[in-house]
Amino acid sequence: MHKPLTHRFLALVLAALMAPAFVTTAPTVLAQDDPVTSEEYAVEVPKPAGWEQTSGNEKAVAVFTEPQTQSQIEIVPTKLMTPDVAEVFFNTFHKTLTESTFERIGEPEVKELYGDKTAKETIYRFTHSGVTLKVRVISFIRGTTAWLVVGYMQDKEEEKIKPQFDSVVKGLVFK
Repeated sequence: MHKPLTHRFLALVLAALMAPAFVTTAPTVLAQDDPVTSEEYAVEVPKPAGWEQTSGNEKAVAVFTEPQTQSQIEIVPTKLMTPDVAEVFFNTFHKTLTESTFERIGEPEVKELYGDKTAKETIYRFTHSGVTLKVRVISFIRGTTAWLVVGYMQDKEEEKIKPQFDSVVKGLVFK
C-alpha cells in the first residue's frame, strides 16, 4: 500500500513542477458537470465544471484534474471492519506524506460536515525547484467507511482551486 501512494505523490509533484505558469483573473467557477457515482460506496461525487475525470489511483472512486493548473482532487474510501480501524487508515496516509518529505502546516482542523458528522482537515506543503505544492486532506468516517478527499494544488493557485475543492467536499451525496 505504501509504495503505490508514494509513487502517486511523486508523479503528482512532477506534474505540478512541469505545469506551465498560469495566471488568471477569471472568477472561480463552482458550477458542476455530471457527477460521478459509485454504487459500491453509495456516493455521488460532484465534478467541478471544466475539470476532467482522470484515473491513476485505483483506490479512488473519483479523480478530477483541472487542465490548466494540473491541480487534482481525489476521493478515496475504504470499508472498515470496525470504526477504530479508520485511524490506522488515516495515520498510514498521513505517514506516507510526511515520509515523502511533505511538511504538515499547523495542526489538523476539525470541521463540521453533513450535519452531525465531523471531519479533520490537514494541510501539507512540498517545495521543489522553487515550486510549492499544497495538499489539503479531509478525513472523515461515514457509516462503515473511512473517507479521504485530497486536493493537490500549486501554492500560487490555491485561491482559485480551494473553493472548487470545498464544493466537491460539501457536494458529496451519500445514498
